[in-house]
Amino acid sequence: MNPKHRYLPLAQISPGAILADDLLDKLGHVLLPSGTKLTESILRSIANHEIQQLYIFNEIPTTDSGLNEEGSHAKAQLERIDFIFRHLPQDSPSATLKTYIQRYRTGETV
Repeated sequence: MNPKHRYLPLAQISPGAILADDLLDKLGHVLLPSGTKLTESILRSIANHEIQQLYIFNEIPTTDSGLNEEGSHAKAQLERIDFIFRHLPQDSPSATLKTYIQRYRTGETV
C-alpha cells in the first residue's frame, strides 16, 4: 500500500476527499476515475452501489506544496499513466500510445 493513499470505510469519508484509484463496478466498468473529488451526492450514490470502502489520498493537496488542486490532479493522472504502462518496452507501439495519452492529458498538441 502506498503511504500517500489508504482505504477508508465509506462512513469515514467526507466530501472533498480525492479518489486515489479508479472506482470500478462489479463488471469492471469505471464508475469514477482516479483523481475525482468526492462530493456529498457522489458519496450517497456510491453507497447505493453497495461499496463499503474507497482508496483515497491521505491528504488533500494544498497550494503550500507548490501545486494547486488542478496541478495535483494532473500530476496524479500522469503518475497513473506511468503505472499502467510500467511493464511495456519503450520502443513498442504501446509506448507511442502512452506518449499520446500524456500529451492529451497535459494539453500539448501533437
